[in-house]
Amino acid sequence: MTLTVVSSYFPLPQDRGDPVRVLMALRALASVRDHTLLVVRRPDTRPEQVDQLRRMLPGVEVRVFDATAFRYDRFGPAGRYPESLAAGLPPWVRSRWSADLHGELRRRTGVGIALGEAAGAYVRDTPLRWHWDKANVLAASLRQEVEAAAGPVRRLRARYLTRISTRFEATVLSRCATVSVTSAEEATRLRRHHGRTADVVLPSAVALPVGHRPHPHERELVWLGSFAYEPNLVGLRRFLSEGWPRLAAAGHTLDLVGSGLTGPVRATLARHPGVRVLGYVDDLRPVLARSRAAVVPLWSGAGVKLKTLTLLAHAVPVFATPVGAEGVPPSVAVRLAGTPAALAERILGTAPADLDAMAAEAVRLVRDRFSADRFATDLVDSLTACGALDLSDRPPGPAAGRDRAAPADRPPGSTAGRDRSAPADRHTRPER
Repeated sequence: MTLTVVSSYFPLPQDRGDPVRVLMALRALASVRDHTLLVVRRPDTRPEQVDQLRRMLPGVEVRVFDATAFRYDRFGPAGRYPESLAAGLPPWVRSRWSADLHGELRRRTGVGIALGEAAGAYVRDTPLRWHWDKANVLAASLRQEVEAAAGPVRRLRARYLTRISTRFEATVLSRCATVSVTSAEEATRLRRHHGRTADVVLPSAVALPVGHRPHPHERELVWLGSFAYEPNLVGLRRFLSEGWPRLAAAGHTLDLVGSGLTGPVRATLARHPGVRVLGYVDDLRPVLARSRAAVVPLWSGAGVKLKTLTLLAHAVPVFATPVGAEGVPPSVAVRLAGTPAALAERILGTAPADLDAMAAEAVRLVRDRFSADRFATDLVDSLTACGALDLSDRPPGPAAGRDRAAPADRPPGSTAGRDRSAPADRHTRPER
């Protein structure tokens, strides 16, 4: 049975949550079966990154496509939104869609695996038997963004994106044979909003950073995430306003690290005492090595948060809201609070010895429950069990002898949360 895998977002560099999950899935599939990967390049994807991806996926035919430009892109949202609506795609999905890739899929048969929400655009009008791997249930997560949106204009845009994204999601779900989600909570949301039972619950995972040596500084905290993702920024601003003053008065500092940082956002965040706005960093290890603890102040969003797993993998204790820790089992490594003030109090009330215990448990938790090796095994086993992956007719060849955990071309450290460029369309749903 011919296998075709589709990703609407080139997974290198590993600068955001979605590419981390996509690349882990690609490497797991490459370890057990030769197949064809059709992937859409980012505007700044370089030839050497394409070559790197091919080296990381031995036995896989990697074909790279350009996204199809909006016809009236020069008019900004006024040109993009009507075209997206006519295509039945949310603007952020349409911005990654390739007509050439879609045409290629119409000529293919067998099984298709669509990685990520935007890859669902290719399920329609194609003859493959599709499995859709979802990071989150759009009907639920975007409704939360409506509530979190600041101001009438942003709220109106969020409502529009929620409606068109929910309609798109329902259409794709009606046409795919099987679907996977990232947490039990997401499975419940899928059933509640679409009446669909998830065939697979597959939590995201992160690689334990190579060569990471923690040397935490007392009272040094860190925040990690994309500044371009509105729920991240709303949560951070709320925490800085309502919780941070107590911590700053006690001598704490806070490093803000992540992608999508603009000049105006940097300026407003930097006004808070003790806050260092770092933005993009080439390598997370030096910053996280000196971090005594991390704060994940999220009040909207869904699914397992790669930022939370990345922090834990770097032995950083996490203080989070329940949303920020979704999908992470109860653990010594994570302490929860529902308000900014309560988050601050939990940090202030945690003794150094307890922070040391949290750090040790953080690494153990990722190694046991959220490691790349565990993800690879669970993905292959679960997709095989639900019929999305057929290994019975696999011919002997490169894939048969490959090790699932082969570390070829693995980056030296986790880099989730970094990005050199702002999103291509500021009016579309940005990455997390």
